[in-house]
Amino acid sequence: MKFSRKLIMIGIAAAAAAAAIILFNISSGLNIVFRYALIVGIVFLALVLEYGVMHSGSAAVVSDAKRLKTVDDYIKAFEAWEYEDTPFVDQIKVAEKQLGSLKRKQAALRSILDDSKDSPFLTTAADVEQYILANSKRILNRVMIFDQGEPYKYNTHAQYLQGVLNENAKVLSDFENLILEVSQIGDDANAATPCLNELTAALRSVREPEEQWNQLMSGEQ
Repeated sequence: MKFSRKLIMIGIAAAAAAAAIILFNISSGLNIVFRYALIVGIVFLALVLEYGVMHSGSAAVVSDAKRLKTVDDYIKAFEAWEYEDTPFVDQIKVAEKQLGSLKRKQAALRSILDDSKDSPFLTTAADVEQYILANSKRILNRVMIFDQGEPYKYNTHAQYLQGVLNENAKVLSDFENLILEVSQIGDDANAATPCLNELTAALRSVREPEEQWNQLMSGEQ
């Protein structure tokens, strides 16, 4: 648990204790059973709040693969990890910014194309999103499996994360080039073929090594 979250829980406990003492004193004229029930209620409320702080937004909860479906889901997961005791906060923030960049680029493309559902560029945009989300999952998985008790493995994990972030940056850059080209020519697939092909090649180049590895592992099983 990160130090900031511990401070919040300490603050809740302190506020609950102060409220219990104050209410117990100002209710001196009331029935003693009611006064103690009031204190119990305050303590219970404090425990509920502390439980919410510990679990409702915890990285373990929001990083559950079953919950991760959309770009916003992954953004929330990365935000939760910023409050955890992890040495990869900088990489997490970069991944979060990349997702925000993806959303802005998608919105720009849809605006240019006037939400034409038949546009091949929107299909490419969906492919880019799937790729970035797959990489976001890889980042979350690597952050989660890092063992704080094995600091000598930090560099290995950090290099892996940086490699994934670099792949995202390359694809997002090519995606931006495609959007710029579309903004100049409109929804004309033939005119934008060079840029579209470049982005498709970029997606293929970063996918193939992982696919080859998965095939190799499947053959060994």
